[in-house]
Amino acid sequence: MAEISKEAKIIFLINAIAAFLFAFFFLGIPEIYYDLVGGAYFSPVCWRQLGGMLLIFGIFAILALIRKEWEQVRIFWEFGIAFLIMLVCISIWTTAYGLFDYTLIVEIVLVVINIFFYIRERK
Repeated sequence: MAEISKEAKIIFLINAIAAFLFAFFFLGIPEIYYDLVGGAYFSPVCWRQLGGMLLIFGIFAILALIRKEWEQVRIFWEFGIAFLIMLVCISIWTTAYGLFDYTLIVEIVLVVINIFFYIRERK
C-alpha cells in the first residue's frame, strides 16, 4: 500500500482547522456569528446542526491525518470533497437570493485544493 504524502497531511490539517473554526461559530456562538455576517433568517437549531456536521467533518479530517495508508484515507477524502461541494452549492444558491457570505470563498478554495491534491495523490 502507498503512504500518503506530506501535502495530503497538510490538506487534512487545513480541513480540520477550518471545520473546527466554523463548527465553533455555528455550534458555540451562532447568535454572535449571525450578528457579524447577517442573513435573512436566523434559526439557532439549523445553525447548530451545521456546526455539529462541521465538528464531525473536522474529526474525520483528523482521523484521515492520523492514518498512514492511501486506501485508509481515500474514502474520508472523497466524503470530505463531496461535503464541501454540497456546501458550495448551498452557498451559491443562497447568494442567488442576495445573501452573499464570505464563507463561499473559503469553501471554493477548500474544494479546489482538495480536488487538486486528491487527483495528485491518487496517481
